[in-house]
Amino acid sequence: MKKYRESVAPFADYQQLIQLNPFDAVVCLRKVDTTAFEVVEFNDKLLSLIELQDRTAKKAENFFSKQCWLQLSKFLNQEFNKQHVLKLGIGPQEKTFAIHVQHFAKSMVAIILRATQFDINPYLQFIEQHVSPVLTTDLQGRIIHQNVAATQALSREHNSLLGLDIFSLLENKYVNEFKLLFDKTIEGSAFGMPKCLLKGQLLSKEPFYLRTHPTYYNGEVIGVHLFVKDANSFMNDHEAFYYLALMDELTGIWNRKAFKEHWLHHLNDKKQEHKQAALILVDIDRFKKFNESLGESRGDELMRMFSHRLRELCYSKCSLYRYNSDEFIFVLKDATIQKIERTANAILDILKQPFMIDGQEYFISVSIGISLSPADGKDLETLVRKADKALFSVKEHGRSHYRYYREDMTAIFPNEALMEAHLRRAIEFNELSLHLQPQMDLANNSINSFEALLRWNNRKFGFVSPAQFIPIAEASGLIIEIGDWIIDEVCRYQSEWQTKGYRPVRIAVNISPKQFRKENFARKIKEALKKYDVPPELLEVEITESSMTNVHETFSILTELKQLGVYVSVDDFGTGYSSLSYLKRYPIDIIKIDQSFIADIAKDDKNEAIIKAIISMSHNLGLEVIAEGIEEPTQVDFLKRHRCQKGQGYLYNKPLPVETIVQQYFVS
Repeated sequence: MKKYRESVAPFADYQQLIQLNPFDAVVCLRKVDTTAFEVVEFNDKLLSLIELQDRTAKKAENFFSKQCWLQLSKFLNQEFNKQHVLKLGIGPQEKTFAIHVQHFAKSMVAIILRATQFDINPYLQFIEQHVSPVLTTDLQGRIIHQNVAATQALSREHNSLLGLDIFSLLENKYVNEFKLLFDKTIEGSAFGMPKCLLKGQLLSKEPFYLRTHPTYYNGEVIGVHLFVKDANSFMNDHEAFYYLALMDELTGIWNRKAFKEHWLHHLNDKKQEHKQAALILVDIDRFKKFNESLGESRGDELMRMFSHRLRELCYSKCSLYRYNSDEFIFVLKDATIQKIERTANAILDILKQPFMIDGQEYFISVSIGISLSPADGKDLETLVRKADKALFSVKEHGRSHYRYYREDMTAIFPNEALMEAHLRRAIEFNELSLHLQPQMDLANNSINSFEALLRWNNRKFGFVSPAQFIPIAEASGLIIEIGDWIIDEVCRYQSEWQTKGYRPVRIAVNISPKQFRKENFARKIKEALKKYDVPPELLEVEITESSMTNVHETFSILTELKQLGVYVSVDDFGTGYSSLSYLKRYPIDIIKIDQSFIADIAKDDKNEAIIKAIISMSHNLGLEVIAEGIEEPTQVDFLKRHRCQKGQGYLYNKPLPVETIVQQYFVS
């Protein structure tokens, strides 16, 4: 356990702290040898309470009166953390004082002397006699007083927190929440914080409810009283409303409102004026897929688990906010490049371990965009927008890494509303096209099937990545019209190839969940096949697990497709929620092992075991298996050994324009 009192700065730093203590007379002594003490510091209140022999003396026995030192020297040799009674004077002139002796720093003790007469401020009496631990800080957060209950709650080793910084004592995940309440309290209001905990479980082993009150002295706020209460203590409506208004309901971390309010505090903090701050925007890749696959309640559970991992990365100058449904923002103050990149890498590292939901492993990846203040601006909206541009660049270049904002990113980050407007005219202006990626038969190195992938070459933006325009198409509903165009185009090519006498090949078409669930989906497939007179076995309908959340609806649609004679495949196998159950339930022909498993062959024994199990199970069910994302010969060797039928990936070929595919695979 950390020894907090050993971290105390030189005592001279606390002279002002002692002088401003409105509650106690304090005198600090340094132990010279077993019996001798010397006076280091004392406050003015000591002079008003007791008579001293020589206030300039260094030796304690010469500083205090003989009557006083005779009693004090006994207290110093007794067990600390107990209240003693000091009596000075004789007869009617006798005065009684409460004495506490506490460790204050190495080889140093503090004698805290308090009058027991009734002329003491009643509120201070209330603080001292309060049944719960109470700490009092100055305006900077340094602890200047602890009541008897607080002293009793501390261990013998850490029997005094005087002089320490309350912010440094808090567990990291509570620091930012506390800072906001602290700032509000010194403005003159009392607030409650539902959960808080000190490092090393000081004062409490479990998170406690912390209530803050402004400390008044001579009519001015000079600090904050911190009342440590049981976590079940009641919060009144006003403070609960204020606190909850800044908290994200699902994850329990700060929300966008808090993000804006904290940033204003940052801008007004003169200490941070010339220091760099960083906004780290974290976006979960394809989280919609998890939500659709898992269902809302388990999707929420996954989001809570994810945010909890992020929260563990926070420290005193690092705050975390939930900005949007699947976007989070870290704000780093006093941010060096080393701190920024350490945080970004830590975010990526914590996601290497799976999330367990109902006994099933799920992996989340994120893309990260970073903007800097003041280099990229101070206005919050500007900084977020620039971090978003950097994030977009990450998604354009493969996801799962981080980038800083650069000025040249602005040119490649078009307005989303404008892009949607152009996408609506993409078919009309003949801007869409298909690329085909071959699927290799691993047994004989032949190719008799392809996957169709959509491309968009816009007259204004140029070539636009599917990672950018597909989400827009999904959100706007354009994906249904575009999906119908793809099916028609694939059937048209098949008809042309038949007419030219090319060998028959099967083409897989990715189907959006929205398109799949349309009532007339199977009928449109039938009409396209009939229109171009294409044998149904040359068309493969590729769906994701998120399309199959409604059991009855899914079974009905798949049954219609099988009656037509087309093939049905399931993409991204192994990443969904109920993969095993739907293999038994639905009429499926092909499963495609997700590329995330293939990429880690030979690196992760668990992945190898999963792939072998998928292939073996598929063979037993009479299903064909296609492995996605093959890039290395060693991956092929593994798949061949375990009798995976097909594979696709850059090792064989990237997606190519249809004209190139014809030249390479049909004509030559």
